[in-house]
Amino acid sequence: MIFELTDSIAQSVIFAMENQEESFLLDAKTGSLIPAETESADEETIYSLPSWTSRDGYELLESFVSELHVQNAKADLRNVLIAGRGVFRNFKNVIKGYPEVERKWHFYKEKQMRLRVMDWYNALRESWGLASLPDEIEEYDDLIEEDFDFRSYDTLQDRDCVTQGVDAVSKEYEKSAEGELGQAYAALWNLQCKHVEKANEDGFVCRTSSDDFAGCLLVSPLPSCAKETVQLTTLFVKENYRGLGIARTLISFCMTRLRERGIRWFIITRIPQILEPTLVRSGFTKTDFGFVADLKNS
Repeated sequence: MIFELTDSIAQSVIFAMENQEESFLLDAKTGSLIPAETESADEETIYSLPSWTSRDGYELLESFVSELHVQNAKADLRNVLIAGRGVFRNFKNVIKGYPEVERKWHFYKEKQMRLRVMDWYNALRESWGLASLPDEIEEYDDLIEEDFDFRSYDTLQDRDCVTQGVDAVSKEYEKSAEGELGQAYAALWNLQCKHVEKANEDGFVCRTSSDDFAGCLLVSPLPSCAKETVQLTTLFVKENYRGLGIARTLISFCMTRLRERGIRWFIITRIPQILEPTLVRSGFTKTDFGFVADLKNS
């Protein structure tokens, strides 16, 4: 019997997959799950569900942690995985200490399990002589604006938070290499951030739903009298919020604002390597000086 994979059926199937205590079947006629031992007079309406074992669950945890860029959470969760006992319970307990990472995990798990369900459903469609359906599953990075507030930079409200963040990143750079080299990295970072003049500061900040400061992006004219050219002077995300897509979103918001202001050239001389693909997709070109975007033609 051909049936449509509705959201309700997909959710029921995922629920059954995660249930390691009982086994279920899908009754396509009613769109509901029935115990695996139920006798049915019409076997053509009954379908086995996708397999999902505790090993599948563990591998899902591993893949999530391997892709995570929030270093503190990554380290704590990795310790859970190698502990060997009570992994699922301990993983759940530890990740609660990182609310944004926990939300990202739920979307990640939902996406991966829906992909497994879609593979199962497409295999059925093939047996029915029908074409496969495309995967149309929402990316969790697209939902970041639901968890964070991105707002225009306000000197009075945000300056102290920015200053503290700049100092924290400076210390990270200083520790990233031994001796004078680390000091040089920190000095370059501080020099770049201090290019901003108070009257010319512009950009965005990111705050959590509880108004905790999470990061910022600031730009200033280059040279100081420029009308169509700006340079990125400050971009950082606080350590506990890294790897969630905040920097990418800040860049996107800033580019939109700059276009609206009639800015043509957006210059970035130094950027974390992980963000380089994002810049290229956004229309930046790599040059001898870093990255440049022509906002009127991108």
